[in-house]
Amino acid sequence: MILKYFILFTLLVTTIGCKKTPPDGDYCAKVSFVKAGNKRLTSYDIIVEVKKNELVDILFPVDHQDSSSIKPVTIPENGKFTAVSESGIVYKIEMKGTPEKCLQTSRKKKNENPLKTKKVQCKGKNKDGKRCQRLTYNKSGFCWQH
Repeated sequence: MILKYFILFTLLVTTIGCKKTPPDGDYCAKVSFVKAGNKRLTSYDIIVEVKKNELVDILFPVDHQDSSSIKPVTIPENGKFTAVSESGIVYKIEMKGTPEKCLQTSRKKKNENPLKTKKVQCKGKNKDGKRCQRLTYNKSGFCWQH
């Protein structure tokens, strides 16, 4: 009888203690930062890449000044956190949901046709000559780093 209650208690504690994390993939987030030499806060609704509940990349447009990678950071339950790039730029991030949320926001601003926006593999090449593995919505076909 005691063993039965012990097993039941263990299952209950294990189930309650498990934190649900978002599946790996791309998400929409509001990314705010201060541009160099500008001193004004700039914000984008932009696609970010998540792996194992960590932000690992921000898919900035090609003309973004910071081409260094993002130091992986764990995403808290409230979805609001700070990330830092390898070059030291601080980004305030607020997770918004699926990538479609960013596309809906940009379409509302630009009145774009939703069928024209398509995610593609970056055309850029890495230092070792292999094709970049990042995916991008950028019309140029290049990710933020290329």
